[in-house]
Amino acid sequence: MKKKLQDDLKVAMKSGDTRRTMAIRGLLAEITRVEKDARREANDAEITQLIKRERARREEALGFARQANRADLIEQNETEAKILAGYLPAEVSAGELRAAIAEAIAAGAAQMGPLMKALRDQFGARLDGKVASELAKQALSKKSE
Repeated sequence: MKKKLQDDLKVAMKSGDTRRTMAIRGLLAEITRVEKDARREANDAEITQLIKRERARREEALGFARQANRADLIEQNETEAKILAGYLPAEVSAGELRAAIAEAIAAGAAQMGPLMKALRDQFGARLDGKVASELAKQALSKKSE
C-alpha cells in the first residue's frame, strides 16, 4: 500500500494536483513517523488505520472550518477527506454486520468485549468500530430482554 501511495504521489506531482499531493505527502510523512517510532516497516493494516485517522482529522477540521465559515478550508478538507477515503477498503455493510453479530452471539459471545473482538478478527480494517459498537449494543440488549 505504501508503494501505491508513493506512485500516486509522483503522478499527482507530475499532473500538478496540489490538493492530492498535499494529502498523500502528509499521509506518507505520518507513515514514516510511525515506522521510525516502531523501527520497522508499517504493514497494510497499520497504514489503513493511519489513513482512517488522517481522514477523521480532516473531518474534524472540516467541522471547525464550517463553524468559522471558512469556505477555503471547507473545500480543502472535503477534498483531502475524499482523497484519503479512496485508499480505504470498502466498509462492512450494516446487514452484513448484523448477520455477523447474530452469528457471534449464537456462538456464545454474550458480552461486548468478546463480541467486538470476534468482529475485528472477522472484518479487520473494513470494520467501522463506532457502527459495530452501536449494532452490538442493540443486539445484546435485545438478547437480554
